[in-house]
Amino acid sequence: MLRNRANATLEREAQILDEVLENAMRGGVFIVPPLQGEIAKRLGKPVALSTIYRMLARNGWRKLAPDTAHPQGDAAVREDWKKNFRGSWAKS
Repeated sequence: MLRNRANATLEREAQILDEVLENAMRGGVFIVPPLQGEIAKRLGKPVALSTIYRMLARNGWRKLAPDTAHPQGDAAVREDWKKNFRGSWAKS
C-alpha cells in the first residue's frame, strides 16, 4: 500500500536504493544529482532532487563527511590561499 502521494512503497524504495547505491554500501562516495536519472528510470516517472534526498533520509542514509573541496581542485593552491587570506583581515 502506498503512502499519500508516494512514488513507491518503503520496500520498493529500499530495493531501488540498494540497486543504485551498490558502491556506496561498500564504503564508497556517491553524489545525489547523477543518481536522479537512474532512480527516475526505475520508478518510471520523473522525480525531484528533494524527493531523492527524502528517500535517502527515510532509508537511513545520511551525509557523513562535509563536501569541503572540489574534486578537481588544487590542494596546494587552496592551502596557499588559506595561509595568505587572514593577513588581509588585519585591523588597521
